[in-house]
Parts: sequence; structure tokens; C-alpha cells
Amino acid sequence: MSTIRKCFRAIDEQHPGDQWLAHYRAALPGYRRWFASEGELKRPSLQECRQALQTFMPELVSVWERLVALSQADDEEARLLSFFCPAPALSGCSQAVWTRYTPTLVRNYDYAPELCEGRIMKTRWFDTSVIASTDCLWGVLDGMNEHGLSLSLAYGGKEAVTEGFSIAIILRYVLEFCNTVDEAVKVLSRVPAHMAYNVTLVDGYGQVRTVELTPFARPNVTYKPLAVNHQGDFELNNYAMFSHSYERQQVLLAKLYDPLSTVESFANAFEFSPLRATNYAQGFGTLYTAIYNPQLRAMEYRWPNRLRMYQSFAYFEACELWVDLV
Repeated sequence: MSTIRKCFRAIDEQHPGDQWLAHYRAALPGYRRWFASEGELKRPSLQECRQALQTFMPELVSVWERLVALSQADDEEARLLSFFCPAPALSGCSQAVWTRYTPTLVRNYDYAPELCEGRIMKTRWFDTSVIASTDCLWGVLDGMNEHGLSLSLAYGGKEAVTEGFSIAIILRYVLEFCNTVDEAVKVLSRVPAHMAYNVTLVDGYGQVRTVELTPFARPNVTYKPLAVNHQGDFELNNYAMFSHSYERQQVLLAKLYDPLSTVESFANAFEFSPLRATNYAQGFGTLYTAIYNPQLRAMEYRWPNRLRMYQSFAYFEACELWVDLV
């Protein structure tokens, strides 16, 4: 099995500036191909994108306009940057909250290495500091805000697509404007997502929820402390079988309720099969493990060969790591 080298960067940039713009320019060709993959006419007009943002996430309009101006985006790029009704995208992921003593969110992000931005950004775009792994140029895969609210996403396993936003932009909105799980659940129940996703949340008060978002159905708000790549108790679909979603769910449940487990042994389990995936050729390999501790307002990122990155709101270090994914 060949080794894949991937660069991950920790970036401290309070407001979108030179570092964001450099990444935008490097990543734009790939995003434009994705935007046009079903034909440009499948994507909404600029006016429809603006109206959707103003209707569902009006506080984000000013940042979107700033990004459009900073990047000197043309019509197509401005539509892309709204991430309203984007092209479909499938990823894997396992995530769970250790709820004993010190609630801690642990997640594996499973995707194609070449499509992962590999950026962990500390920002303060509004009145709240946020540290998050990014996607969709300004969206969030997983992260925490200064209030301790932590979250991560997992693909829900259903191929249906509806009118809505990329989940990454919705999670950005949650971290920017919510302090608690209850507030986050209200946003997730109100703002439409374009595909099926499972969002697991924990806050500084120890509240835990998993919200299952599904096209053409009301969000299912649960008290489950975990999510993989299916929804409900058992749902037979091709992606769940391909991604070994049920096997991963059983491992998570066993670890969560094992009386001999500790938070450290629980987090360590994410570094081994079946939670860790190595099917990079088919776009389903674990790219990193993220560990969020809301009480400490701190996080850890893990890669193979005991490569680690520690960050917090008290001390955030900009750095660059080259990782060998095997």
C-alpha cells in the first residue's frame, strides 16, 4: 500500500485576509469543476443565492459579501461562495461524545485526501472566536467556539438532494452565533441542508445531541451521543454497507458503555480499524482524528505515527505539518 503525503496547516487569521485569499486562489479551480459538475444551469442564480442567505442566515451576508469583494469573484464564483444548492458530495466519518466526567467529542474525518482542505483555522469574524477544520472555503467540518460549543458532521448515507445549503456553511453559522446545544439545535432545525447529514453536538454544560438532517423530512433531534453514516437505528443502504457504518456504530457503543474505558482509551480506538479507514482510493480514508474538550476550551488533532497537534483558545500556534497517510 502506497503512502499518501498530505499537508495540514493551523492558521490564525481573525478576519478573511491574505491567508484566506491565497487558499481561495489555490483551491478555486477544483471548486469550480465541482460547481459545474452537473451543468451550471443546475446551480441557482446570484439573486437566489443572496435571497437564501438573507432569509435563513442573514448575519452571514456581510462575510459572504466581504469574501466576494476580497476575491474579486465573478458571478459564478459569488454563487459558489454562497454554497446554496451546491453539487452533491459524499464523505464518511465516525463521531461520538464521551459523556463521563469530562464530556469530549471525538471524530474521524473520512474522505479523499486530495479533496480535503487540510486547514485548521482560528478566526473571529463576529463577536466569537472559533477554531475549526474548514471546508467549502469558509465552512466547517468540525470545530469549537470560545463558549465551548463543539460539533462535527457525518454524511447521513442517503443520496437524495433538496434545496438547501452545504452543511459546512450551516455549521459555520452555528459556531459563530450559538452558545449552547439548544441554540444550535434550533438553527439546524430551521436552516435547510441540501443533503442528509448527522451533526453531533456537545457544549460547555455537558449537553449532548445528534441531529439527523434528511431531505424532504423534519430534522430528527436525538439524545444519541454518536453518529456514523446511516440514520435511525438501522437503515439498509449501499453507502452504509460500503462504509461499514453498522460495524463502526457497534464499536462506538461498546466503547462508550464499557465500564473499564477511559476517555483516553476511547479516543485511542479511533486510530484503529474499523473506526479508522484506509480506503483512500475510493475516497474513504481517515484523514485526521479530532478531539474537542469543551470544558478546557482545547482540542487535539491526531494522525498516524503518533503525530499530534494541540490547540486552544488560550494558546493557538500557527504551524504546518506534513502527514503520511497509510
